[in-house]
Amino acid sequence: MTMKHTISMFICTLVLASMAVAQADLLGQANEKYREGDLRGAQAAVDQAVKDPSLAKSAEVWVLRGFIYKDLYKQAKDKEGGVLRDEAMASLHAGIAADSTHQYTSSSKAAYFFLSRTLYNDAVHALNELQPDRATGLFGKYKESLVRIVPDTVLLGQDIDFENALGTVYVKLFNRNRDQLEWYDHAVGTYKHVLDLDSTNYGANYNLATLYYNRGVYNIQRISAENDIPSLQQIQEASREFFTQALPYMLRAHLMRPHRKETILGLEGIHYSLQDEEQSRHYRLLYEELDHDEQQEK
Repeated sequence: MTMKHTISMFICTLVLASMAVAQADLLGQANEKYREGDLRGAQAAVDQAVKDPSLAKSAEVWVLRGFIYKDLYKQAKDKEGGVLRDEAMASLHAGIAADSTHQYTSSSKAAYFFLSRTLYNDAVHALNELQPDRATGLFGKYKESLVRIVPDTVLLGQDIDFENALGTVYVKLFNRNRDQLEWYDHAVGTYKHVLDLDSTNYGANYNLATLYYNRGVYNIQRISAENDIPSLQQIQEASREFFTQALPYMLRAHLMRPHRKETILGLEGIHYSLQDEEQSRHYRLLYEELDHDEQQEK
């Protein structure tokens, strides 16, 4: 081997060694800044570290990035928080996948599921703020986040609870302006989807029956002296159709919980609106008997 080749190899070895030291220093720098509480400095360093091919397969760098971004998310007070959370969860997932020795898996999963729960909490908050689209998007991301870690995750109960709450939001929006029938249609569709998942769900049966019934009542309440006979008949026929649609759902809810006053009164009102005086009177008497029994127990 010539002296020239020997020098070239020596220089190459020095360069590679320097690169390895720089890579290690970059990861160490990110770790040190994180421990010192300099999250933005740690973020800059770790973002450079994960771009390096030799570090990109390391569980340590992805786990560290996940924790840095998680803490940045916890400090965020604006829309940046959602982006930071997504980055944190993606990094933690990458770290878990790369952690063949399971050295970081337990702590990574704990951090990941903490962030997952914040998605669910934000979805609930969006429902409370009457923001159905945002709530639906967040709940969808929450479900995806769980399935990403545990593919066979079953969320039927949470799906049903969320959609019942979502249906209630649509009803509230419809009640604000009953000329906006899109909210009514969304509410009907949502409750029906719950019943596709669980036909014996009391809340969906009762709420759907109430929605249909109130729609019929509202139509009748809008009748004025200006309505001519043909339009009056059309309104009455449409209202009767809504009352008819309400009946089987209210009856099913009553059969599931026969001592609930709300369903008994609902059946009384529906039958009265359908001009079935006998059945209406039957449920009125049933309500009075139940009320009397409750008074006796007191």
